[in-house]
Amino acid sequence: MSTLKVYSTSVTGSREIKSQQSEVTRILDGKNIKYELVDISQDNALREEMRAKAGNPKAIPPQIVNGDHYCG
Repeated sequence: MSTLKVYSTSVTGSREIKSQQSEVTRILDGKNIKYELVDISQDNALREEMRAKAGNPKAIPPQIVNGDHYCG
C-alpha cells in the first residue's frame, strides 16, 4: 500500500494556507486515513520535492501525493 503524504508548512503568515492545511488534515483524520505530514519549512529540498511532484514550480502547501500519484 502506498503512503499518502500531505505537504504542509508550520511557518506561514497566510490564514488561507493555515485554514486549508487544517481542513485537509481534519478530513483525513475524520475518515481515519493514515498519512505522513511533511513540513516543507524544515528543508528547501522538501519544498522542491513537493513542487516537482505537483508539476508546478510555484506550488504552495497543502499538496497531497499518494505514492507517486499527485492528488492535488
